[in-house]
Amino acid sequence: MKRTLPFIAVLMFAASSLAQSPFGVFPLGTAGLETDKYIVLDEAKYKFSYTLTCVIDTIEYKTVSNNLILLVGQRFSKFYNDYPPHPEIGSGNVNPDESRGLGATEVYKNLKKKQLYVTTRIWMPRRDVFIYEEELPKQKWTFLTETKQIHGYKCQKATTRYLGRDYEAWYTLEIPISNGPWKLGGLPGMILEANDMQGHYVFNCVGIEKLKKKEDIIQYKWHYVKTSRKEINKMIERMHEDFFAYLSTVSNGMYGGHSQPRSYNPLERE
Repeated sequence: MKRTLPFIAVLMFAASSLAQSPFGVFPLGTAGLETDKYIVLDEAKYKFSYTLTCVIDTIEYKTVSNNLILLVGQRFSKFYNDYPPHPEIGSGNVNPDESRGLGATEVYKNLKKKQLYVTTRIWMPRRDVFIYEEELPKQKWTFLTETKQIHGYKCQKATTRYLGRDYEAWYTLEIPISNGPWKLGGLPGMILEANDMQGHYVFNCVGIEKLKKKEDIIQYKWHYVKTSRKEINKMIERMHEDFFAYLSTVSNGMYGGHSQPRSYNPLERE
C-alpha cells in the first residue's frame, strides 16, 4: 500500500518548488546536513559576491535569483550559496532556502590538479547530496575589443560556447586571477559579469573583497552520493517531467501517482 499522509504535505511542497536545478530542498541544519562538521581545503585570498538571475519558465518568463559567493585561494576556489544556520528548525518553523538556479549547488575548483568538483543537494525521501568530478573546463574564448567599467575595474569582453549555450563575459586584467562564477574561467583575469546570449542566466558581481582576515574554504562532511554530470542532469530533468512518477521509482513504489510536467530551462544543455 502506497503511503500518502503525513508525508503528502511534504511532497506537495517539494513538487511546487520545481525549477531549473535542482528543485526543493530543506534548510541546512536538519538531520544529515549539519554545518558544524567540515574539512578546510584552503584559505581564501579573495571573496567575490555575485547575483545570478535565471529564467525558470521561458513561456511565462518567470525568474528567480540567487546570492552567491566565490572564494578564491591558492589551491582551491569555491562557488556557493552562503547559507546561514537555521536554528528555527528546532522550533518546527521550516523556512526552505531558494534552491532553484544554483541555490543548492556548490562548485569547487582544484586549481593545482585542474579538477572540478560539483555537489548538488536534492530533496527526495532521503536528503541526498550528489557529487561528481571532472577535469577543469577549458573554454575556448574569443577575445573582443569592447571594454567597460565594472566596480571601477576596466573590463574586456570575450565570448564562448559552453555546454549548449553561447556566453559573453566581462573580465578584468586588474585582478589577474583566471576564475569566475560557476564553472566559467580560463580568461587572463577575473570574470565580473557573464550571461548567456538569451539572457536566461545572468551573473553580476556585486562585491569584491581582497581579504585581510582569514576565511577558510571548506567542504562539509556530508554523505555524498557519487554520480556524473550527465546522470544528475538527467535525474533533475525526469523530476520536472513527472515528479511523483520519479519519486515512485526511487522509493520502490512506496510513493505513487503522477504530476504535471514543469517548465525546464536547464543551465547545461549538453
